[in-house]
Amino acid sequence: MKTLTVGIIGCGGRGTAHALGYSLSEEVRVVACADVHEPAARRLAETFDVEQVYTDYHDMLRREKLDIVSMCLWPDLHAEAVLACLEAPYRPRLINAEKPMAPVYGDCLRMHEAAAAAGVMLTFSHQRRFGPHFRRARDLIRDGAIGTLQRLEMDCSNLLDWGTHWFDMMLFYNEDLDPSWVMGQIACVADNLVFGARIETAGLAYIKWPNDVTGLLTTGQGTAAPATIRVLGSEGRLDVDHRTVRLLRAGHPWENVSVEAEPLPGGDTSRHILDSIDCLRTGRESICSSNHALRATQLIFATYESARRRTRVVLPLKSTDNALLTMLENGEISIPDWPAFLTEEEEENGFSLLFNGRDLAGWQAAPTDAWECRGGILRGGYARPGWLQYETALPRLTLMFEFRLGTRAEAALLLRTDDNGKGLEIPLKEDRWVPRTLTSTGALAGYIAPAGDPNTGASRWNWMEVTLDSTTLHVVINDVELLECNLNDLPPDANGPGESIALRIDGGHVDLRNIIAKPLS
Repeated sequence: MKTLTVGIIGCGGRGTAHALGYSLSEEVRVVACADVHEPAARRLAETFDVEQVYTDYHDMLRREKLDIVSMCLWPDLHAEAVLACLEAPYRPRLINAEKPMAPVYGDCLRMHEAAAAAGVMLTFSHQRRFGPHFRRARDLIRDGAIGTLQRLEMDCSNLLDWGTHWFDMMLFYNEDLDPSWVMGQIACVADNLVFGARIETAGLAYIKWPNDVTGLLTTGQGTAAPATIRVLGSEGRLDVDHRTVRLLRAGHPWENVSVEAEPLPGGDTSRHILDSIDCLRTGRESICSSNHALRATQLIFATYESARRRTRVVLPLKSTDNALLTMLENGEISIPDWPAFLTEEEEENGFSLLFNGRDLAGWQAAPTDAWECRGGILRGGYARPGWLQYETALPRLTLMFEFRLGTRAEAALLLRTDDNGKGLEIPLKEDRWVPRTLTSTGALAGYIAPAGDPNTGASRWNWMEVTLDSTTLHVVINDVELLECNLNDLPPDANGPGESIALRIDGGHVDLRNIIAKPLS
């Protein structure tokens, strides 16, 4: 039997998870990987003994004869990469892509239709369909444990990134029946992104199927609901999450349902990858096929469309844009500027605002277009790399702010810096590599590695607190203590030659807000 060759596009956390899944099969071999951030590609290659490393996946597709490609990029890059695979000189027979399908519904349709026309199997990582607890609940529904299925209730953080899983689980539990209509509402009152994709701050989707089953998905709650998934039937209900299945039947107390499953490295993602290989060998349709994924994705964009029309949307969905993005672009809805202010407690403790939320007053940018203020947020690196220096000397201080990194972003906070940009450097990167190094997020660059992983994933707002007095430096990010060092233990030139603070963006982009500081005597 011929060994199938695999290439991986995107070598971050999800690309590594896909590679682990392939490593569990004797039928395939990962022969190439590609990532614009070469260290990420080389790390994956070293971990899984991959021969060829590329920084441009187009080169990989031109040069390698790949039977399978895993596409693990950010959502706005999905359509371009999948279509490039379909147009490659040696077209892969299977593409395993990450979810959500794309930020715009038209791109989702393009990928699905192009793959079908080319005869290429295309799957998306709705891997919870392989989760033992989710599958056990589905089997109980099929077996009539709760009578006739009537209603599905779910909650999560957002409709696009997490909601795609829960919409898919609704379909999974209702035998992948095509829904009839959707009624939805959304709010977008803050600048929130997930992997570069715009998301709502609160949402609600109500769904009706031809068999009279209804579904309700809510997003944006401050606190979690009692159960991640609740399934209601005519004779009972199920509460389901990643670890438990609880069954309630009329006249009986709650019952914890036992779930038996063989442990597998990589869990549900590996199960998806291994199943896709079997689907390719046997010709059966994957339960994560683009056909199924499109049904779930349609519910996301139909919810946005219902909010735009202010009425229910009968399916199939006709509009091909992302109504949320369109409404933001044309001003039908707007995100309020992030407010820059001090709490009474912060004022009493001697803090002051370093960024007023309106302009760069008090700061000097070089070059001048490297940094800007928009929507109450300080934005760096969108036009080009550069650095930003605060005009007032702050050699000893407590500094606090929030930061958000773009994909593969490389930024830094500089303390006791001079006019040449030299000082104590604390990297701020979109990195989650283990072990942590002298250049990882939260390190004292070149001298001390951070003590932990602050989990500064891209597009997520992270909270940072730095205290620098005469001799000690203390750094905390996302409540993880990363540095506690005595500067006297370092070489003299490591203490910083100046008295200012500065921000530098070297690659990608970074956003900052709520920048406050207190000088220390």
